[in-house]
Amino acid sequence: MDSVKLSDSGRVIEGLRDMMDAAVGPHDMVHSYVEVPIALLLIEVAKRADDRDEWFPRGKWATIQAMQAETERQLRCLFMVPTVEISGFAG
Repeated sequence: MDSVKLSDSGRVIEGLRDMMDAAVGPHDMVHSYVEVPIALLLIEVAKRADDRDEWFPRGKWATIQAMQAETERQLRCLFMVPTVEISGFAG
């Protein structure tokens, strides 16, 4: 499965790690790139998390919206059906 880029910012990644530590305990889920199911989990946990500056240095909803946009972009790529052009149909 393709990966989703969460952020270029080390502060954002560290904040998301801390948020997940608070939610589920020690883990190894949050990296700059994560698989789509992990990104979806992070989005849902973030929606329910407290709006703390240390978890969301760029703002809670801005972080969530950025993760959603990137995840949706990846999902569109995963579910794209190649179109086949039929030419020279003799009928």
